[in-house]
Order: sequence, then C-alpha cells, then structure tokens
Amino acid sequence: MINIALFGGEIFYPQYKSVESLRPLLSQIQEGARILKSIPKVAILDIFHEYSKNLIKSPKVNQVEGVAFLSSWLKRNNFSQIVNKNFQTMDYLDHFVGEKKRLKAQPRGLACHWIAGNVPTLGLFSLFQSIFVGNANLLRIPPKSHSTMITLLDVFNDTQSESGWSGHDLLKSVGILYYDRVNHKANQEFSDIADIRIVWGGGSAVKAITGLPKNAHCEDIIFGPKYSFAVFDKDMLASDQLKRQLRFLVSDVFLFDQAACTSPHVVFFERGTLPFEELVSQLQDAFKRAARQFPKIDADPYISSKIINIRAQYALDLQKKVICPIENDWTILINSNIQLEDPVESRTIFLKEVDSVMEALPLITKKIQTIGCAISDKEKLVAFADEATFKGVSRCVNLGQMHLFDSPWDGMLFMSRLVNWTTLYYGK
Repeated sequence: MINIALFGGEIFYPQYKSVESLRPLLSQIQEGARILKSIPKVAILDIFHEYSKNLIKSPKVNQVEGVAFLSSWLKRNNFSQIVNKNFQTMDYLDHFVGEKKRLKAQPRGLACHWIAGNVPTLGLFSLFQSIFVGNANLLRIPPKSHSTMITLLDVFNDTQSESGWSGHDLLKSVGILYYDRVNHKANQEFSDIADIRIVWGGGSAVKAITGLPKNAHCEDIIFGPKYSFAVFDKDMLASDQLKRQLRFLVSDVFLFDQAACTSPHVVFFERGTLPFEELVSQLQDAFKRAARQFPKIDADPYISSKIINIRAQYALDLQKKVICPIENDWTILINSNIQLEDPVESRTIFLKEVDSVMEALPLITKKIQTIGCAISDKEKLVAFADEATFKGVSRCVNLGQMHLFDSPWDGMLFMSRLVNWTTLYYGK
C-alpha cells in the first residue's frame, strides 16, 4: 500500500499496483507547475518571506528542530542572495535574456525527492528551491517524519502574501508519497518518472536509489552521508572569545542531536598557554548550561546503549578520559589518537589536543562536509581552509553556523542544477 497526499487538492489512498496509479496525482501537480509559471518570482519571494515569519509565530512548528534556521534561510534578502549566486539575476527565470542569443532557465520537469528521516526540515530546503524555479515535485517521506513534514507544509499552505498569491497556490505543484523503504517496485517506478532525482540519506539509502535505472535525461543530485568536525587554534584558546566560541560549539552539537551531516563529532584543540584541563572545564560548563536549557527527550534506545558502552570503555582505559553526568544528557570523551572517531551522536563529542590544527588535514577525505573553525589567526585560517577544501571539504564556517544551509551546499550551486538552460536566437 502506498499513501499519497496532494497539497493542492484532496488526499486519497490508492492501491499501489503500478505507476499508472500515480497518473491522477501527476496530472494535478504538473498542472500546478503550469500555475507556478504564471506566478512572478518576486511574489514567490514574498510568500517565502511571510512563511519565514509564520514558522516562528506558529506554536505548531516553532519548537521543531531546525525551524529557526529554515525561517532565517527563507527570508527575502537571504533567498534572493541564493538566487543571485545561482543565476546572477532572477531575470533568467522569468524570460529570455540577451540580444541576438537569448538565454532562459526553464524548469527541468518532475523533481522526485527521497527525504532522509534524521532531520525532517532538510527536505524543505530542496523543495522550496525546486518550487521557486518552477518544477513539479513529488516527495517520498520516511514514516517517522510524516507528521512533522505535514504540519510544516500545513503552515505554508495557509501562508498569504500581499500579492494575492499564497502557499496554497505553490503547493498545487507538490505531492507526497509514503511507502516502505524496502518497497523496491515503488522506488523503481518513482525513479522511472523523474526528470530530477534528489536524494537525501545515508550510504545504503543513496546506493539503493542511484543504482536504479533512470531516464537518460534525468539529473541526479545527491546529498549523501557526510562527516563534520571542529578546530580551535591556540590564539582562540587564549582570547576573551573562548567562552563564546565554546557555547557556539555546543549549540552545533545540540542542534539535531548530532544526526545531521553538519554536526561536529570531533574537536581538535591546539596546545597553547591555556591548560587543557581548564579548557575541558569550561567546555563542561557550556554543556551543563545547554543541557539545562534544552533537556534531552525521547532518546533513541540504540544510541543510548552506544553511549553507555563507550563511556564504559573510556572509564576502563587509563589512557582515555570520560566526563559526563550520571544521565546521558551529554558526554565528553578524551583521547590522544589523532583520528576521526565513528559518530556516537546524541551530544557525544571527542576531544583531541594537537600541536597544530594542521594535523587534522591528513585525516580529510571527500566525506568531510563541514569544519567549524575557531581560528583567530586569519592567515592560518585561509591556509587551513585552502588545503581542507582542496582535499574535498565543502564548507569551512564559523562555529554556531555549521548547520546554516547555504549556497553552495555540498560543493554545488543546487538551484542552478534544477533548471534546463535554453537558447533563443533572435534576429537576423
């Protein structure tokens, strides 16, 4: 059984026998995409901006993890900057631009999104960009994200703008599918109809989708498994900014409970004048303060057992150290191995003391997505970032901004890949 929700019309539950059962839904969202074509881009920006305010005002969603970032990202000024990074000017999306040789960015068609379940708001970052350029959109949502996604889109559906257009008008181009991830037939037929496949998820999920046959013209955009960490140089440790930077680090750890690809799992601290024990004490205080403000709820039993096991391992090893409360609210693990540890998640961080933050560079592979940098020496910061990005890192950012969805993302200007660049030769 596959359940289908259509935001522009009714909700219905057909038996999923073949792709033919999707035809009514496809017809409606493709007609919704035709409506998108008639909506000025400035009006869509207005709707997004109003939605950014409604997200914060709505008690139904304003406590959802990631909503604050999503709200900031959707504000008119920020979203306009993303459009300009991708297209230089919005004009390419509205009409042919140029003199004799004119260019226009047309929507690619049907964007099929496979959304990961670890961070429900992530799927909206790809959805809203795809809506903006005019594509029809089908989203496959994992079961544990159903209610959150529907509630977020309900708020969008009710969003009005002064232009007279609304979120309801935009969502006529959107459908949501629910089916079990082991339903290979559903995945295959979902893939068969896609003009763009957008995949968010871990290694096995990405392989399962990208291994499926697809149309020759279909564009694949993959947001696969990534790893992130943080670094502090000795000048930062000696500065009056240290406590503030430690609070930013902890906020990056707490948000999404380290389930996001942008979550730091290891922190490298450069040796300096500040004793390491004092540094750890200040970090411990920052964890305690954040835990009081954001108590952990609904802890995953599997991850909780991982935390208990690794705490025990560190407690029994004289070469290692564990600092944690009796509860599993947070965990600091210290060892001298210069390596990237396997993620435990749920507010569990590994600390490493190094002679230089440059010692982290040989550990970098193309799997590393984001490095949170607390490096006071700007020349050192540039040298570190240049080598890190040469080796494959997509983002070197300030602490406190590791989860801030930006453009480019994962090394790509995402929105520009959602369109088909077309030409018109005009004149003699």
